Amino acid sequence: MPCQAKFEPDGRRPPLEDWKGTPYEGALDAAISLYTYNDAMKTYLRQYKFLKDAALAAVFSDKLREVPILKGRTAVPVPMHQERLAERTFPQVEELLVQAGIPFVQLLEKTTARNLGRLGRKERMESEPLFTLSDGAEVYRADYVLVDDLYTTGTTLHHAAHILKKSGARSVAALTLIRA
Repeated sequence: MPCQAKFEPDGRRPPLEDWKGTPYEGALDAAISLYTYNDAMKTYLRQYKFLKDAALAAVFSDKLREVPILKGRTAVPVPMHQERLAERTFPQVEELLVQAGIPFVQLLEKTTARNLGRLGRKERMESEPLFTLSDGAEVYRADYVLVDDLYTTGTTLHHAAHILKKSGARSVAALTLIRA
């Protein structure tokens, strides 16, 4: 697929040290993003998320299946708030996992429909908790990997990881498609 040639792999590790001294310090044990947020990726993400082109989830299936951070870990998609899901019509992160054939468990619920994208870095990092454990969810003393589409400041992932760790997870890593 020609558009894939324009996607730039991201070799940077997300800055987990940014969370030192906060209640979320140590929530994430590792994190990796596959691609940078360049113009080609912005176009793809807009088409996928906002123009609701669910078929685009298959674009990254092979790449997602190969990611070493998934090995030995239970995948947990970062959920959308129900209001956002109604707007976008399908859960984008779950669809990426389904298309890649990666099994996952739903353990979290998003508590707010607030869009962090409109907040600055400091405001995002100081935001109220974004998740709760889903009703009936069981978090075992196991290794989990949160999966999301975009890593900007890491707020979403740190909040989600914090809930999993408080609930008994041994370790929590994160895998995102894109790093802004």
